[in-house]
Amino acid sequence: MTKKIVLSVILAIAAAAVIFAVWFFIPKTFLKGVDPSDIKSVSVFDGNTGKSFVIDDADEIRSIVENIQNTEFRRGKISLAYAGYGFRLGFGYSSGKSAEFIINSDDTVRADPFFYRCSGGLCFDYLKELEGKYAG
Repeated sequence: MTKKIVLSVILAIAAAAVIFAVWFFIPKTFLKGVDPSDIKSVSVFDGNTGKSFVIDDADEIRSIVENIQNTEFRRGKISLAYAGYGFRLGFGYSSGKSAEFIINSDDTVRADPFFYRCSGGLCFDYLKELEGKYAG
Protein backbone atom coordinates (compact mmCIF):
# COMPACT_ATOMS: atom_id res chain seq x y z
CA MET A 1 0.00 0.00 0.00
CA THR A 2 2.81 2.46 0.86
CA LYS A 3 4.57 1.75 -2.45
CA LYS A 4 1.35 2.63 -4.32
CA ILE A 5 1.08 5.96 -2.46
CA VAL A 6 4.73 6.83 -3.09
CA LEU A 7 4.38 5.89 -6.77
CA SER A 8 1.20 7.99 -7.05
CA VAL A 9 2.94 11.01 -5.50
CA ILE A 10 5.93 10.62 -7.82
CA LEU A 11 3.66 10.35 -10.87
CA ALA A 12 1.69 13.44 -9.77
CA ILE A 13 4.89 15.45 -9.34
CA ALA A 14 6.19 14.29 -12.71
CA ALA A 15 2.89 15.18 -14.41
CA ALA A 16 2.93 18.64 -12.80
CA ALA A 17 6.54 19.16 -13.96
CA VAL A 18 5.63 18.21 -17.54
CA ILE A 19 2.59 20.50 -17.55
CA PHE A 20 4.70 23.40 -16.19
CA ALA A 21 7.44 22.79 -18.79
CA VAL A 22 4.94 22.78 -21.65
CA TRP A 23 3.28 25.96 -20.34
CA PHE A 24 6.66 27.68 -19.83
CA PHE A 25 7.86 27.05 -23.38
CA ILE A 26 4.60 27.88 -25.20
CA PRO A 27 5.04 31.27 -26.94
CA LYS A 28 3.12 34.22 -25.50
CA THR A 29 1.44 37.00 -27.43
CA PHE A 30 0.62 40.24 -25.63
CA LEU A 31 -2.67 42.04 -26.37
CA LYS A 32 -3.93 38.91 -28.10
CA GLY A 33 -7.41 39.30 -29.55
CA VAL A 34 -7.51 43.05 -28.90
CA ASP A 35 -8.78 45.27 -31.69
CA PRO A 36 -6.58 48.40 -31.77
CA SER A 37 -9.72 50.52 -32.22
CA ASP A 38 -10.90 49.32 -28.77
CA ILE A 39 -7.94 51.07 -27.13
CA LYS A 40 -8.63 54.75 -26.56
CA SER A 41 -5.24 55.70 -25.11
CA VAL A 42 -1.80 54.42 -24.22
CA SER A 43 -0.15 55.97 -21.19
CA VAL A 44 3.63 55.79 -21.28
CA PHE A 45 6.15 56.39 -18.52
CA ASP A 46 9.85 56.42 -19.40
CA GLY A 47 11.73 54.87 -16.51
CA ASN A 48 15.00 56.32 -17.78
CA THR A 49 13.97 59.99 -18.01
CA GLY A 50 10.99 60.14 -15.65
CA LYS A 51 8.82 61.65 -18.39
CA SER A 52 5.26 60.50 -18.94
CA PHE A 53 2.87 61.11 -21.81
CA VAL A 54 -0.39 59.82 -23.24
CA ILE A 55 -0.87 58.65 -26.81
CA ASP A 56 -4.40 59.11 -28.08
CA ASP A 57 -3.87 59.25 -31.84
CA ALA A 58 -5.62 56.22 -33.40
CA ASP A 59 -2.88 55.60 -36.00
CA GLU A 60 -0.10 55.68 -33.40
CA ILE A 61 -2.07 53.38 -31.10
CA ARG A 62 -2.73 50.96 -33.97
CA SER A 63 0.96 50.93 -34.87
CA ILE A 64 2.01 50.13 -31.30
CA VAL A 65 -0.69 47.50 -30.71
CA GLU A 66 -0.13 45.70 -34.03
CA ASN A 67 3.63 45.69 -33.46
CA ILE A 68 3.16 44.04 -30.07
CA GLN A 69 0.50 41.62 -31.31
CA ASN A 70 2.66 40.48 -34.23
CA THR A 71 5.58 39.60 -31.98
CA GLU A 72 5.94 36.15 -30.43
CA PHE A 73 7.57 36.07 -27.00
CA ARG A 74 9.26 33.35 -24.97
CA ARG A 75 9.36 33.34 -21.20
CA GLY A 76 12.78 33.98 -19.73
CA LYS A 77 14.10 34.53 -16.26
CA ILE A 78 12.04 35.58 -13.27
CA SER A 79 11.54 39.37 -13.14
CA LEU A 80 10.52 39.74 -9.50
CA ALA A 81 12.81 41.95 -7.37
CA TYR A 82 14.24 43.75 -10.43
CA ALA A 83 14.10 47.54 -10.34
CA GLY A 84 14.19 49.97 -13.24
CA TYR A 85 12.73 49.68 -16.70
CA GLY A 86 12.44 51.28 -20.12
CA PHE A 87 8.83 52.15 -20.95
CA ARG A 88 5.86 51.23 -18.77
CA LEU A 89 2.80 51.06 -21.02
CA GLY A 90 -0.79 51.25 -19.82
CA PHE A 91 -3.50 50.48 -22.35
CA GLY A 92 -6.89 52.09 -21.65
CA TYR A 93 -9.75 50.30 -23.37
CA SER A 94 -12.97 52.07 -24.32
CA SER A 95 -14.80 49.47 -22.18
CA GLY A 96 -12.93 50.68 -19.08
CA LYS A 97 -10.68 47.62 -18.98
CA SER A 98 -6.91 48.13 -18.94
CA ALA A 99 -3.67 46.25 -19.44
CA GLU A 100 -0.12 47.13 -18.40
CA PHE A 101 3.37 45.83 -19.01
CA ILE A 102 6.91 47.11 -19.52
CA ILE A 103 9.03 47.25 -22.67
CA ASN A 104 12.69 47.27 -21.64
CA SER A 105 14.25 47.20 -25.10
CA ASP A 106 13.49 46.23 -28.67
CA ASP A 107 13.58 42.55 -27.67
CA THR A 108 12.46 42.39 -24.02
CA VAL A 109 9.12 42.78 -22.27
CA ARG A 110 8.63 42.55 -18.53
CA ALA A 111 5.28 41.31 -17.28
CA ASP A 112 5.76 40.02 -13.76
CA PRO A 113 6.72 37.42 -12.83
CA PHE A 114 8.76 36.91 -16.04
CA PHE A 115 10.89 38.67 -18.60
CA TYR A 116 9.77 37.77 -22.12
CA ARG A 117 12.19 37.74 -25.05
CA CYS A 118 11.63 38.02 -28.78
CA SER A 119 13.87 38.21 -31.81
CA GLY A 120 13.73 42.03 -31.81
CA GLY A 121 11.76 44.62 -33.68
CA LEU A 122 9.56 45.86 -30.83
CA CYS A 123 8.37 49.46 -30.99
CA PHE A 124 10.95 50.70 -28.44
CA ASP A 125 12.53 53.24 -30.81
CA TYR A 126 9.08 54.35 -32.00
CA LEU A 127 8.13 55.05 -28.37
CA LYS A 128 11.29 57.16 -28.02
CA GLU A 129 10.21 59.18 -31.07
CA LEU A 130 6.74 59.65 -29.62
CA GLU A 131 8.24 60.75 -26.32
CA GLY A 132 10.03 63.54 -28.19
CA LYS A 133 6.73 64.53 -29.79
CA TYR A 134 4.51 64.39 -26.69
CA ALA A 135 6.83 65.02 -23.74
CA GLY A 136 9.14 67.54 -25.44
